[in-house]
Amino acid sequence: MPSTTPKPSVPDATAVLELVDRIAAADDLAGFAKATCEGILELMPALSVSYNEINSDAGRAYGLIVPDPGPGWFRTYIPFFEKHLNDNPLVGYYQTTGDTRVRAWGDPEVGTVAGTALDRTFYRPNGIYSQAAMRLPAPAGILIGIAVNRGTEGFSPADRALLELLRPHLVHAYRAVQVRSDASLLSRMLSEHGWAVVLVDSDGRVVRSSPGAVASAARYGLDIAEGTQLAAGPLDSIRRIIKAYDPATPAVASEPVPVVGAAGTLEALVVPSTVGPHVVLLRGQSSMASLRAAGLTQRQAEVALRLAAGESSQEIARQLRISPATARKHLESVFDRLGVNHRAAAIARISALR
Repeated sequence: MPSTTPKPSVPDATAVLELVDRIAAADDLAGFAKATCEGILELMPALSVSYNEINSDAGRAYGLIVPDPGPGWFRTYIPFFEKHLNDNPLVGYYQTTGDTRVRAWGDPEVGTVAGTALDRTFYRPNGIYSQAAMRLPAPAGILIGIAVNRGTEGFSPADRALLELLRPHLVHAYRAVQVRSDASLLSRMLSEHGWAVVLVDSDGRVVRSSPGAVASAARYGLDIAEGTQLAAGPLDSIRRIIKAYDPATPAVASEPVPVVGAAGTLEALVVPSTVGPHVVLLRGQSSMASLRAAGLTQRQAEVALRLAAGESSQEIARQLRISPATARKHLESVFDRLGVNHRAAAIARISALR
């Protein structure tokens, strides 16, 4: 870590707004953390700025630090931090009060880290004698925050005002990036299981399609490109479900709906939304013939189709009236014939067989 603090500078409003825009544009939480730490370090002098995720009960912590001290530093110091992390009074303060505002060591309601084992083994060896932090939204039991580390100079009212100015923007950006990241992860997971994700507005117009969705539907002679209107024809059943949804009732997934295209049949699930857009999941229906053509026996094909339908090994055994051990043996054979080594890949391969 650097041993000296940079000379102070006063950021202008433009620099602050540019930082907020840059942070909000992050693709995922790792990008958010890096952009936030780098940006704060650009706006105000400090030894370092860190993004921290802390589970006090488990004594575990994750941190992204700017400037990056390197893997050797993490190997040396993170064990001390995890062992004594509850010595940091800011950790206890935020967990006890639920406060999210900017606080610093030495504040009457916070207390000091001086003299603790964490101070002796972690902070003082790195020249850190003052710290200010803010809390971000987090699941129960997890503390997520941004910490600014300095030497003995502490934090002036102007420093705190700048951090407090940034705080609500960071909270908003964090939530937005988290939603975007979760949506992207969900889309990838669905795609791995053979589902194409399509967002449709209340008028039946395609707002957005997941990667590969347009190409997948086109193989069945169906058009779900962005901007396409779901008019009369194979996709009209989806539009009717959306039109029939009552926003005053809970939004639940529809029963599977067959969508018959010129070159085959798709299975559709519609998840309506009170405010839109509505989510439509599309997946090709694998046939027994296509699975047999891929080298599976009759029984293996039956197991594969049930696997693709989301059934567990126990459910497959019960439905086919075979023992769980036999079901697992058939699944192993299915994986081997399809050239895959786990359930998600098998489902994706089965769904790709037309």
